[in-house]
Amino acid sequence: MKTKDIITEPHVEQQVTIASSEDGSTTFAALLDLYEPEQLRRGQIVEGQILLIDQNVIYADVGAKRTAVVPPQDLEQVPATVMDNLSVGDAVLLYVIHTPRGDGDLLVSLQRGLQQRDWQEAAVHMENDDLLHLEVVGHNKGGVLVAFAHLRGFVPDSHIPDLYRIRDPRQRISYKAKLVGSTLPVKVIEIDAERKRLVLSVKAAQKELRRQRLAMLQAGETIVGEVMNIVDFGAFIDLGGVDGLVHVSNLAWHTVNHPSDVLSVGDEVTVRVEEVDVARERISLSRKACLPNPWQEFAARHAEGDLLEGQITNVTDFGAFVLLADNIEGLVHVGEMRIFGEGQPRDVLHTGDTVLVRLLSVDADRQRVRLSQRRVTAVEEMKWMARQAPQPEAAVLA
Repeated sequence: MKTKDIITEPHVEQQVTIASSEDGSTTFAALLDLYEPEQLRRGQIVEGQILLIDQNVIYADVGAKRTAVVPPQDLEQVPATVMDNLSVGDAVLLYVIHTPRGDGDLLVSLQRGLQQRDWQEAAVHMENDDLLHLEVVGHNKGGVLVAFAHLRGFVPDSHIPDLYRIRDPRQRISYKAKLVGSTLPVKVIEIDAERKRLVLSVKAAQKELRRQRLAMLQAGETIVGEVMNIVDFGAFIDLGGVDGLVHVSNLAWHTVNHPSDVLSVGDEVTVRVEEVDVARERISLSRKACLPNPWQEFAARHAEGDLLEGQITNVTDFGAFVLLADNIEGLVHVGEMRIFGEGQPRDVLHTGDTVLVRLLSVDADRQRVRLSQRRVTAVEEMKWMARQAPQPEAAVLA
């Protein structure tokens, strides 16, 4: 046995070991085996090298006995952008359409070869769990169609989360029609090239986007979102790919009976991120933290010793609560009330009464205001009461 370097056709450029006779000559059978071209079959995917690009046809070497031909009707299906980038010498995948007997042409399809390459790429994307952004090119009763290179992928209704909230069939069709021309985030979830089935999911992609968005959010940052849903215990805010919850207690500085009293679906709202739980995919938000703090404003406007007017909102055994301004209540402790003998707070003050009190202290951080009734002097009380009394009307002279 001897080793010889043999340069053959472009598809046979390799160092081969062939049988030699005792006198060193290569046997005819070995040479015949070496040059025997691959027997192609219909439906086979082969790699070819472009030999000639004509206006209506492409010729390619696919390692067969004859040159492969890409016919005009196939080239008509190939996008112009692909055709413009093809050059002689390029390696391309080709689909065998017809293997002739006799002198017929070996017909191959460039378009179906491109599709085969796309199927391979789709499989890689599915294996890697890649996030893709594809254009919606159509819709039907069951979902929407997206363009994946030279293939058409299908996104079922069940994998489009925004459709969950749309019950009316006509509105669902209208929504999908509006998606045409837009780009959707998707992931490949099923491939069956033989059945030409490429299934993708927006839902799976949104899970990935949600994880990415959650990882980016930081407690304490302020962000603008949109009110997506309102429930009894709060409001859900879309932060761009993820939803966060503003609990009813964090909607405003004042008591909110129901979130719909201060927000509506579709409102743009500024919120602060309070907590991000990546494992549970939960985001706690506060609208209140982004609003002016009435307690700090009150503390800035008033000093200890100021006389204030307010209205009694509640009387308890330990004192009375007085509304001094919007959302600001102070407490007159029982020890700071004018109670004589064995009297009780309810004996001297009543809900709805307007009273004059002295400011003892303000703790804006703890949202507490201490007030006193008994430290208001009699003179101050009389002047205040005089201002409260209705003024007599001037006499009308005849």
